Amino acid sequence: MNLNIEALVNAIHNYYDECEYEKIIVEYQFTESGSYKFFVKYITDSGEVVSTNKSPRPIDDEIELVSQYFDNTINTRQKFNKFLIEMDRYKNFSETYYWDKSKEKDDLLAGAEVFFQWTNDRMMSMIFEFEQENNLLPTRYDNDGDLEYLSSWDNGIFSFHINEKNELEYKIILTQDGTERLLEMPLKDYFVEGILEHHKTTNTILSNEWKPWNTLIINSPHTGIPYD
Repeated sequence: MNLNIEALVNAIHNYYDECEYEKIIVEYQFTESGSYKFFVKYITDSGEVVSTNKSPRPIDDEIELVSQYFDNTINTRQKFNKFLIEMDRYKNFSETYYWDKSKEKDDLLAGAEVFFQWTNDRMMSMIFEFEQENNLLPTRYDNDGDLEYLSSWDNGIFSFHINEKNELEYKIILTQDGTERLLEMPLKDYFVEGILEHHKTTNTILSNEWKPWNTLIINSPHTGIPYD
């Protein structure tokens, strides 16, 4: 898929008209996952920089063209995480795509710092699904007569270890009413890949910001916010 840059340029030129300007600068900043920030600013004849007060919503379809192009190029040599358009009042424009390595590293670090949260959320979901499918959840009927699944654990300890063969070893211990039990549950492939990728990233690209590690332990109080 090629980017229909003319459609985007026309939309920007017709929509952003808050002031007289020498040129408009439009910037996209993408994360590796594909989410992005969109900025528009005017440069006046005197050189003053004026930010827009307009919501981009009315031209969302045109703005999304760059996002679609990002998705189609992220695994190619044409990949980018920043995209700029500079356009004058006569619609003469230039476009620039580039990969900002420092931004890439900042994005990876931001994601790594909340990875434990993702891990806990996915574990809670997998445990519920596994125990539901294997009739391990206590149940009751609510006031409307509908079957309701109850929690089978109050807190848990999830231990993950990457061994010397770069394989994931793990243990799931759940506690309810003071009684511990070991849950023998297979992990989803995407989850295992996520743990291994987190280990690789933090021990290579982020090695200056992250201490070397091979074991992750999450103390989960069975809520969306792990204590430790």
